[in-house]
Amino acid sequence: MAGRSIRILTVGSSDSSGGAGIQGDVKAVTGMGAFGSTVVVGVTAQNTLGVVARHSVPIEVIAAQWRAVLDDIGTDAVKIGTTWSAEIIEWLGDEIRALNVPVVLDPVIFTAAGARLSDQGAIDALRRALLSAATVVTPNVSEARLLGNVGDDAEIGDVAEAMVAAGARAVVITDALPEGGDWLFDGRRHIAIPGRRHQTGCDHGAGCAHSAVLAVLLGSGSGLSEAAHLAQRIVSRAVGVGRQGIGSGRHPVDVAQALRDGAE
Repeated sequence: MAGRSIRILTVGSSDSSGGAGIQGDVKAVTGMGAFGSTVVVGVTAQNTLGVVARHSVPIEVIAAQWRAVLDDIGTDAVKIGTTWSAEIIEWLGDEIRALNVPVVLDPVIFTAAGARLSDQGAIDALRRALLSAATVVTPNVSEARLLGNVGDDAEIGDVAEAMVAAGARAVVITDALPEGGDWLFDGRRHIAIPGRRHQTGCDHGAGCAHSAVLAVLLGSGSGLSEAAHLAQRIVSRAVGVGRQGIGSGRHPVDVAQALRDGAE
C-alpha cells in the first residue's frame, strides 16, 4: 500500500496456536501492508482442535493498552474481535463512540471448531453497547441469527434486517450464500457478494482475517461495498492457500500468500 502505513488497532484475545485472534489479526493486517497494534482482552490456550483454557485481562490493563496505543500511535480503523465480558463490552462501546474512524465488529461467539466464547450476558451487552457503535458488523450466519434473534428458517436477507433492527448500522454476514460468499446489508440495500467455498480445511482464523482485512480497506478510504467485495475475495483465497500442514484440526488461513498469489 503506497504512502503512510494504514494503522489498525485490533481488540481481541490471544490465540496460542497463532491462527486466529490477535495473532491472526496482526498477520492479516501485516499481509495487507498496514501496521497493526493491539489491545489484548484475554488469553486462550488453544490449537487447531479447539479452546483448552482461557483467562481474562483486568479491565484496567485493557484500558491502559488502549490509551497507550491511541496516545502515541493513533489509528485509522479499529477491529474488534472477542470481547469476553459485559464489562469489557460496555467500556469499549463508550470508547469507540469517541473515535472518528471506521470500526469493524466481528462478534466472535463461536470458534471455527465450534467452541462458544460468549455467555448470554456478553451477547446482551453486544446488542446494547456495540452493535450501533460499529461502522459494520461481520457475523457468520449462526452469530447473525443469534444476535438478530431469528430462527433457522429465516431467509438471509431477513436475518440481515433483523441485525439492523437490533442496532447494527450495517452488516456483512460471512459465508452466507449456498455456493460461498457474503451478504451485505447497509440499512438500505441488500448486496449479495459472490464467492467460492474452498474445501481445504484451512478456515481457522477466517473470520478474524476477514474483519481485519475489511478494517484495513475501510481505514484506507474504501467505501463499504467495495471493501466488502475485496475482503471476501482476499479471505476466500486465503482459505484456498491456507497452511494445510499446520495442526491436525482446522488449519489456519494465509492472507499474505493469498495476496502474493494475486487475490485482488
